Amino acid sequence: MDRSNQLHKIWPYLPAFRAVAETEHLPTAAAQLHVVPSALSRSVRLMEETVGAPLFGRRGRRLVLNARGRALLQAMQQGALALERGLGRASGDAFEGDLNVGTIGVLTNHIVLPVLLDVAARNPKVQPALRTAKPRDANHRLVIGSLDLAFYYDALAMDGICCGRLGALSASVYCGKTHPLYGLKRVTQAQMLEHPFSIPDIGDRNVTMDGWPVHLERKVGFRIDLLLTNLEVALSGHFLTVLPDVVAAPHAKRLRRFPFDIVPSIEVYGACREGEDDLPHHRMIFEAVTKRLLKLGAA
Repeated sequence: MDRSNQLHKIWPYLPAFRAVAETEHLPTAAAQLHVVPSALSRSVRLMEETVGAPLFGRRGRRLVLNARGRALLQAMQQGALALERGLGRASGDAFEGDLNVGTIGVLTNHIVLPVLLDVAARNPKVQPALRTAKPRDANHRLVIGSLDLAFYYDALAMDGICCGRLGALSASVYCGKTHPLYGLKRVTQAQMLEHPFSIPDIGDRNVTMDGWPVHLERKVGFRIDLLLTNLEVALSGHFLTVLPDVVAAPHAKRLRRFPFDIVPSIEVYGACREGEDDLPHHRMIFEAVTKRLLKLGAA
């Protein structure tokens, strides 16, 4: 069957399908749509007949989405989100409601949070929400509509995603006051590399998230999940760490920075759904993040 003709035939049943798919409970879905459960059950059956495949598994009185049903529900949710945005743009009220933003690590408090606080102050109808998400997860959540914008360190290409470089954060090797190297008048790079480091997880590009060059070997004495945790590790004096300079700056009296040109700047990227990079409020937020990176001495 021609897809456009098939879509035309199932169109009347889509509200029923979505209600049942999201609740997986006929009485609850029927109450939401103000119909009797038997009418809803019939709509679901007719939709499955038109699609040509079952969309639910039956478990007693419950209907449980199968893989085909989940794929169709995801497409419906994305389509509904696009329609909501289109209506907002058509009515002139595009910038209101929830604004879900994915960030990770240092970006959250030092870069993105100040921008979103300013957005909330200037736009009372907007309700920003920060979500922790690594690049691959963030891109997936952008596609399905659970995120509107994302900021991260690794540029990962993905269909349906628009991703661009916004700037970078400079980073250096640090240690705390009780570390053996802290009080030495002069420290060579070779001396520094004799001491163990605390390092973060491997990122989505299979390199450590602190940007350490793969060709330069170092000793590992401690591992952490979040890059920001390395601030506390550095202050403890137990291990050397790589820190974004913006994170270390407020603790300059308690940390020693080693001036070796080892760690490249940490690239920062912004992403959104393809076609939404031209939305005025998206551009405004991307520009604000870019300006903040520059203000903090980014490269």
